[in-house]
Amino acid sequence: MARVRVYRNHQEAWGEWRRLGIPDRAFTRFDLASRQFIFIDSVDPEEVSALQEELAPKGVTVLPCRGDRALVAITPLTLENLLMSGASPRVLEMGEALRFRNEVEPPIFEWSGGSVDLSRPRVMGILNVTPDSFSDGGQNLDVDTAVHRALTMKEEGADIIDIGGESTRPGSAPVSPDQEWSRISDVVRRVCEEVGLPISVDTRRPEVARKALRAGAVMVNDISGLKDEMIDVVRTEGAAAFIMHMRGEPSNMQEDTRYVDVAGDVYAHLERRVRKAVASGIPGERLAIDPGLGFAKDVDGNLEIMSRLDEFRSMGRPVLLGASRKTFLGKISGGGPEDRLEASLAAAVVACWQGVQMFRVHDVKETVRALRAASAMRAGISPRST
Repeated sequence: MARVRVYRNHQEAWGEWRRLGIPDRAFTRFDLASRQFIFIDSVDPEEVSALQEELAPKGVTVLPCRGDRALVAITPLTLENLLMSGASPRVLEMGEALRFRNEVEPPIFEWSGGSVDLSRPRVMGILNVTPDSFSDGGQNLDVDTAVHRALTMKEEGADIIDIGGESTRPGSAPVSPDQEWSRISDVVRRVCEEVGLPISVDTRRPEVARKALRAGAVMVNDISGLKDEMIDVVRTEGAAAFIMHMRGEPSNMQEDTRYVDVAGDVYAHLERRVRKAVASGIPGERLAIDPGLGFAKDVDGNLEIMSRLDEFRSMGRPVLLGASRKTFLGKISGGGPEDRLEASLAAAVVACWQGVQMFRVHDVKETVRALRAASAMRAGISPRST
């Protein structure tokens, strides 16, 4: 699949092109304002040569890059003409990616029996039923307390409640599936019965996901990227799923934070997981993606992704942002998890401005208000007039 890349200036473009192994002599060919830059992932040298042969006569430049990808520089008019006159599958992918990124219409996100309208930003309230989560560990261990917290988040404007029973902070130790389910089972059942919102289960274990879905949850939030057994659970239970990027396990994920191009590499990984899930029988409309801020990324990597979230819309799937109270925000603004509200709201606004549709947060009321304002400013329309 293709990915649309918008550069803010020549310095940003040239720095990235050098990292990707594009020869310096190619740099002066391009006027950033007059061309679309589109990356195509998972291409071998033979396919790059075929694309060059197809597109060079049309004035299109195709450059091979590190990481089995190619950069296509093309004017919007040329791309439009190619699409109208009949084009190869790769050119059709480029046109589709550009259409998705330009938000012709919001993506569909649904499950068997329901859906979420993404014509406005949606907030997922975090409900951790754990003793050791980095921000709210130990606060919701009692079932009544957890249900009350879910009801409070609903009153504050949450659209989804995300229930988790295992801490996945960097360096955290795993718990057994039985222990994880024992923590959340009563909470899932009661929140599903009493709160009246779509419920997501935050788990990487297929057996826990299946039990939660049969108890009333409708979504799986899987930090491990929807592997084979989890794909089967989501498919057979008719659920929706969030596919997140991570390397390794929470206990060791911060040992490898090196990338050739962090946003491009994460995008390519998520694209492969989406393709695998769809090929295995899950409708694409039931899948959303999450770049996994804080999971196998250093501070600079997280900030690079934050500045390029708009690229992830090229996939045509809803994008979930999970930046709330994370360590990288503390590194740039100071303070512990409880002191990161302002930075968390800044991250939500930056993401909203780039077209991100879903936000996983601790501070629901404040985020809902910030997103309502940011969304209205971005659209130039008061919420009261829509």
